[in-house]
Amino acid sequence: MKVYVDCVGCEQRKLDAQRVLDYLHANDISTTDSPEDCDYAVLVTCAVDASNEARSLARLDKIGKALHKDAKVIVGGCLPSISPGKMAGYPVDGTFSPRSMEALDNFFEHQVSIEGVGYPNRSAFDSNDGTLAHQTPREEYDAAKNGFKVVISQGCLGECAYCVIREATGMLESYPEEQVLEAVQKGIAKGERTMMLMGGDTGAYGRDIGIGFHSLLRDVVAIPGDYRVFIHDFNVNWLAKDLDSYLDVLSSVNGRKVRGANFPIQSGSDRILELMRRPYRLGEAKSALKSVRNSAPLLNQGTHVMVGFPGETAGDFSLTMDLLDDVGFDFITCFPYSENPNAASASIADKVDSDVVNERLDRIASRFGDKVRIMR
Repeated sequence: MKVYVDCVGCEQRKLDAQRVLDYLHANDISTTDSPEDCDYAVLVTCAVDASNEARSLARLDKIGKALHKDAKVIVGGCLPSISPGKMAGYPVDGTFSPRSMEALDNFFEHQVSIEGVGYPNRSAFDSNDGTLAHQTPREEYDAAKNGFKVVISQGCLGECAYCVIREATGMLESYPEEQVLEAVQKGIAKGERTMMLMGGDTGAYGRDIGIGFHSLLRDVVAIPGDYRVFIHDFNVNWLAKDLDSYLDVLSSVNGRKVRGANFPIQSGSDRILELMRRPYRLGEAKSALKSVRNSAPLLNQGTHVMVGFPGETAGDFSLTMDLLDDVGFDFITCFPYSENPNAASASIADKVDSDVVNERLDRIASRFGDKVRIMR
């Protein structure tokens, strides 16, 4: 038997795909780099928005056309939970989600179950190994995303109007602090220089088990060694809620141990933030981020911005530009709004024309230059 594994998705779904590979190898099941000669194809998908959903379906179609007639297809990731109907007409023999990977045990003879395979820290699906020399904050953060990763939680507590990922990942489930610290210690012992702390809602870590992310972070940076910590997608409401505790930790290391953090702020307009159902307003977000800048000026701050959310006016976009100017983020990732029909935002009228969205993205790129990555 040979199994082909592929992935369309974010860093966490890439780790899911690597976990599938680790599971197959643990059970002495051969893998192949080509779908043409496989008996099973496993595709881990993304369905965060319409464009990524289309990418996933296009990959599924391509794989299906390459398979021999007796090969079977298993689809994982977010698509089966978010848009199962979209897979009709494609050759799908089984599915699993990020929170139901045990379904794989139904397809393969195994001595080691998927639950017996730990979450990986690296993925063969990353774009590089994260070990190149880097200079800019953007380069450092991107390298850390492709380096050693420590998943601290699954799921989230948010109800963002544009997001449907929780249908696949579920509510927040934080991993025990001892488990996270052990993973960091193992990475340091192996000579890893970067630790990317990841979760569906990283700043929410511990809300379900009675501790705060600031407590975990304090214990992580107390571990001896030559390494740098990066924080993936730290929603700013959690930063504002426990600001003093975070300032204590971050100011004590001031970029020496905690090197970069991404705070997805999405918009500089309170009106749009409310439509998005983001759980903060601009004033508290800016105040928290500026406090971090003052207390830990060597910590690189990044953000995500969504352009063209339904109802976004020229005035709303101007407020976003003002926000980016005012906070002075070290790296910025911009996404055009791409609608998922299952998201609450799909019912909001006054869609923004794609030409207007692209013009606004171009303006961000022109003003902020190398700091910006546009995800069209």
